[in-house]
Amino acid sequence: MNKIVILLTLCFYLLTGVSVAQISDRPDNLTLSNFQFGPINRWSYSHIREVLPTVNIQHDNNRIWKLEQSNNYVTDFSITYEERNQSIDEIAKNWFIDGLLILKDGNVVFEKYYGHLTEEKPHLMNSISKSVVGLLAGKLEEMGLIDLSEPVSHYIPTLAKSGWGPDSLRLLLDMKDGSDYTEDYADFSTTFRIQDCSVSWTDDDYCPDNPPIGGYKYFPTVGRDTTKLGKFNYRSGSTDVLGWVLEEASGQPLAKLISEYLWKPMGAEYDAFITVDESGFALGSRGMNSALRDLGRLGLLVMNKGMAFDQQVIPAEFIKDLHTQPGDPYWPYESALEDQPYYRSFWWGEGNKERDLSGVGIHGQSLRVASEAGIVIALYSSWPRADGDNNDQYWDKNSELLSIITNKFR
Repeated sequence: MNKIVILLTLCFYLLTGVSVAQISDRPDNLTLSNFQFGPINRWSYSHIREVLPTVNIQHDNNRIWKLEQSNNYVTDFSITYEERNQSIDEIAKNWFIDGLLILKDGNVVFEKYYGHLTEEKPHLMNSISKSVVGLLAGKLEEMGLIDLSEPVSHYIPTLAKSGWGPDSLRLLLDMKDGSDYTEDYADFSTTFRIQDCSVSWTDDDYCPDNPPIGGYKYFPTVGRDTTKLGKFNYRSGSTDVLGWVLEEASGQPLAKLISEYLWKPMGAEYDAFITVDESGFALGSRGMNSALRDLGRLGLLVMNKGMAFDQQVIPAEFIKDLHTQPGDPYWPYESALEDQPYYRSFWWGEGNKERDLSGVGIHGQSLRVASEAGIVIALYSSWPRADGDNNDQYWDKNSELLSIITNKFR
């Protein structure tokens, strides 16, 4: 009956001249070259499966980590932010927030959706995908499938002459490898942007003629810069190469690895998915999509030292290692004088005295794990530009927002 109703509805709209795009709210001007940027991304980040090819990451209906509403649950709150008192709804409007979930001691104290996002709808995680791959690497190391001291070429001989070939998996996890991979979001000639062309995330005019198609052909073409070796230098390609290593070492595709060793055992409520290019290469650096609540569960898994349902999903020592790194003496970004930030296994160590951790993605994706305070904050956004909007950069202000919210609910 439902199929008949849908068909009749479509026929009605077609006969009256209304487009399917109008029915689904899909922007009429959406293209492969603009889906990542505002204002189009306000829709596309909650509808990636209607833009790019994807593969599913299954959850287990019989194993769902229940999130109960806290006795202190609120439907609204205000904080002092940007030197004035603001409601969270006002902040959400100004900062293109699509969904905000706050968990205190494992219970929901605030949950609200904006834009096109709803509770069950997946949203693009962007580089929080990296943090998922990092946890997966810790699991596969414990299983003996990988050795973090081995070089990339040990697992993928075709990458032996690439920028990553001689480097250990540990160097890749910490983004201290010697690859000549460049990532400047405003510069569309960087390796990061050219990779978009190869993995079919764009067909814009800046794409070179006849680029290598698919990640399996693209990454062997990236060269080496030994001046970067041993120092943290943010580069998404290192995550994609490590994801490829995990596939080769296990004989399983990345989506299945995430499902079997993370998504199912941690108790995800919904299926997730990850984008793939036409060669089948899964974009581990930024292609994963999940419901906001499952992003919160990921944070709870880390806060619970890798445990869910009394089972050690991710090795406790791997989680401890994320929290206990010294500050990076060569840290390339501004930070508070009292903080000692660092980057470890695709997670950002805030370097504060509470040893908070974060997963961070461009266009405003954040996962804050404040273990000492018992707080997890999951935040999805659709900033118009990778680092904010045309007038401002949001990175530092976004981190400040998460810290203020943490203190509010501590």
